Amino acid sequence: MSEFIITEDFPDNQQEFDERFSDEQACYDYLFRMRWPNGFHCPRCGHTDFWMSSRGLCICCRCEYHQSITAGTH
Repeated sequence: MSEFIITEDFPDNQQEFDERFSDEQACYDYLFRMRWPNGFHCPRCGHTDFWMSSRGLCICCRCEYHQSITAGTH
């Protein structure tokens, strides 16, 4: 079994948390970087270009697959 290692530096206190995640967009930006550290890639066709829907879904420019930034998170 492989060991799970956290590589992200988490805020040390409430003030750091509030500064890092000051608004909804900052939270989405963080989740995007965690989900796709090397940039977006479509899980269906592998394409890297996407557009963001008004519902906050990443939609692949090639196959139009809808991918949520928060899908699979707990």
